[in-house]
Amino acid sequence: MNGNQQQIRVNLDDAEDILCEECKNDHFSPAFMMKRVSALVSPTGEEVMLPVQTFQCNKCGHINEEFLKRK
Repeated sequence: MNGNQQQIRVNLDDAEDILCEECKNDHFSPAFMMKRVSALVSPTGEEVMLPVQTFQCNKCGHINEEFLKRK
């Protein structure tokens, strides 16, 4: 471990639970959306399909809006 890194301790009891916007369930599973990158903007000059990981509700399959936000 790098000597300059600080270890941060977080009490999860103080953290906010994230609930499904549709059914209020609190369990999620990894899911993938697929994005197509045009050959015009791809670094290889060829069309590329990229997987983008997100999370979906275990109960109803909904993906919360906050999980879809991109910077």
